[in-house]
Amino acid sequence: MKRIVIVLFFIGLNSCSPKLRSSIVKEYPELSKTELVVVLDIVDDQIITGEKIGEIKATDNMLSNNCSYYENLENLRGLARKSGANLVKLTKHKPADKWSSCHRLWANIYRVNKAKEYETEIEWTPDRKLTWDDFKGEPDNETFPNAVAVTNSAISFESGSFNPFKDGKVFVRNMFNTNGSWVIPKGKTDYVLKHEQIHFDITEIYTRKLRKALIDANVTTKNSCRAYDIFNSIKNEWEEKQERYDYDTKNGVKKETQEEWEAFVMLELIKYDLYKYN
Repeated sequence: MKRIVIVLFFIGLNSCSPKLRSSIVKEYPELSKTELVVVLDIVDDQIITGEKIGEIKATDNMLSNNCSYYENLENLRGLARKSGANLVKLTKHKPADKWSSCHRLWANIYRVNKAKEYETEIEWTPDRKLTWDDFKGEPDNETFPNAVAVTNSAISFESGSFNPFKDGKVFVRNMFNTNGSWVIPKGKTDYVLKHEQIHFDITEIYTRKLRKALIDANVTTKNSCRAYDIFNSIKNEWEEKQERYDYDTKNGVKKETQEEWEAFVMLELIKYDLYKYN
């Protein structure tokens, strides 16, 4: 079934690296780059059952760059990984303002048994395919009376920290919302899961198209306001493609058409392979 559209915007206000600090109570072996490290937002009220092993922060080093919200989230994830923690819980966030070019973040870090159970968002990667465990939302049969499953994915973009001496990047991401995605018991089949994966993959195609369009238009932190018109154009194409996918396949019922769409999506991902990373 078609996804629910959620669009997020984070634009850096102003423009050396951020100041990264950690206070570790108990050291564990560093996690490998392939091991999952979950980041939970400040408002996330999940009960964390695990061992708190320290506190970390990413703040300003006076006129810092490379410290947008997205970049500092990744900085915190890296600090946690080095300390052997697999869950980061944000506790404080100061957005960029006239006093600082950085999004300043503070967090507690934990070591938990099953980090995947805490995931609320999944960023698209070639090696991470959806499983039914990722569909954590409550079924909404009132809004989607004929659906057996719904995928909630979204494209978001954020400009990096502004630096008057250097153009910063604009980051584009494709995120799957676990709590906004759901499945009813009879829908838990491999075939239906593949149909839902294609919805997520279609979002990835247009994520890559947006990256390409922003690069072609030479959009940076210095002129990031230009990104809105480009984003809206890509967003409209993406929504139309998602609707067309469900219409053509009758929500996956027409198997031959479903296979044609799977081939089309694979070719489109290859076509825009150069834009799969920020």
